[in-house]
Amino acid sequence: MNTGETGNDVMKKVYTPGKAKEEVKSIYNIWADTYEIDLNPGRYQGPLQAAIECCEVIPEANKKSALVLDVAAGTGFLGKELQLKGFRNLHALDPSTKMLKKADTKNVYQKFINEFISEEPLIQVEADTYDIVASCGGMGQGHIPASALWEMLRITRKGGFIILVMREEYLRHPEYDGILEVLMENMEETGKWKMIKKRIIPKYFEEKEGVVFVFEKA
Repeated sequence: MNTGETGNDVMKKVYTPGKAKEEVKSIYNIWADTYEIDLNPGRYQGPLQAAIECCEVIPEANKKSALVLDVAAGTGFLGKELQLKGFRNLHALDPSTKMLKKADTKNVYQKFINEFISEEPLIQVEADTYDIVASCGGMGQGHIPASALWEMLRITRKGGFIILVMREEYLRHPEYDGILEVLMENMEETGKWKMIKKRIIPKYFEEKEGVVFVFEKA
């Protein structure tokens, strides 16, 4: 991060519309060193809320065996929360090599996938693999596209769950407005999944509200 540049400055930069994937990845590689300071639990509760939802859908007796993919894993905030709650079978996906190196030091993930997620099939992941595909903080302009829901669905086993946690205001940003929730509804109407939950999170990031979506694959 440049001298004098705050975490909020980097967040504005990384969520600026029109950035190419490689540029976004480069910013995250630079941000990796201060990311956990800038997004500490006192400011950002996305990982905790995502972990709570994972506990809601997986019985206590199945936590150790349930296979979970943390999409846009970053430095491993969600993985650590899941480990604390009894999950032991965790994979991390993130395009930033440096973020994944930080995540590796937490010793909570069994596999790392250094890729972006989009509508294109992930080379390293077969269909019907995961019990849970979860992402917190991965949605936003220039980040996970709405069409990536199809790939999340593909790699989730039948009866498994897709959990998305994001800033509520992003639903009205150009990349998602009239697109993301419409796609969610269409996927339900066509029998691909069913919505289990949608809830608002007060003070998700500082004073900003968040939103949680939980789907079960049909």
